[in-house]
Amino acid sequence: MKTNSQHLARINDLLVQYKQEIEGTTMKPLSKKTYTIHAQNFVRWISGEFVPGGNLNTKQITETGIVD
Repeated sequence: MKTNSQHLARINDLLVQYKQEIEGTTMKPLSKKTYTIHAQNFVRWISGEFVPGGNLNTKQITETGIVD
């Protein structure tokens, strides 16, 4: 998916604010990282820079045990 640059600029501003709010919580570091990564991937997706599952290949899936 791709969105226009005007909307993307606003979304990136909101992403920065979201990250700041996450850092200010009492969540565990791994939870904070998970929330941040997922939000960043969403913004990358609407920018046309990310495809969900696009980096996975058969070897990686097999090594992680997802596929036998």
